[in-house]
Amino acid sequence: MRPRVRRLRYWSICLVLIGSSYVAPVQAVVTTSSNPPIFNEKEFFPYRAKGRGGAAGQVFLRAASGKAVTQAGASIYLIPIASYTRHWFDKHVRDTSCPTKNAPSSSEAPTTQGSPVECLRGNLDQLLTDKRLTPYLRTTRANPTGHFWFTKVPAGRYYVISLLEGSGGAHQDERAVGMAWLTVELETDEKATNLVVTDCKSSFC
Repeated sequence: MRPRVRRLRYWSICLVLIGSSYVAPVQAVVTTSSNPPIFNEKEFFPYRAKGRGGAAGQVFLRAASGKAVTQAGASIYLIPIASYTRHWFDKHVRDTSCPTKNAPSSSEAPTTQGSPVECLRGNLDQLLTDKRLTPYLRTTRANPTGHFWFTKVPAGRYYVISLLEGSGGAHQDERAVGMAWLTVELETDEKATNLVVTDCKSSFC
């Protein structure tokens, strides 16, 4: 009987050890994944100097009617892609939690977010007000047809982002609110043209 008792004790101890070793890695993954990346200025150094490249295109949103809606004077930002800006983009642009203008009303919907424009503007300001990024950001404005131009751009990978706040057609179904964006990679001295910067409700994203 004694050898059987010893075997049972041996297997019970093994099961306890296996269970404890399984839980530890899961806890470690959860704590590290929630932390935003540290701002690494070395990633941004190549974007500080003036280059000889350029980027030009048109920014617009798709209204419910399917019409392309532009906004004269809309600010358009050229943002270097690095681990710090990628984290912000994935959280606040690609998978934004802001309500949409045409979202159905619900008693369970949160009321603290405010309007879609206020929510989107707040998300954008989180990046634009970071003074560490100021030397590396470039800004221009759209003309009445939504066209824009960036000049003296160094080589690298960028987000092209613009917040359109509802200007557009005279009818309500020809208006749109949202964030238009595009990723672009420029080689040295490359001048990218005919870029389409829009929301991902269209087929261009």
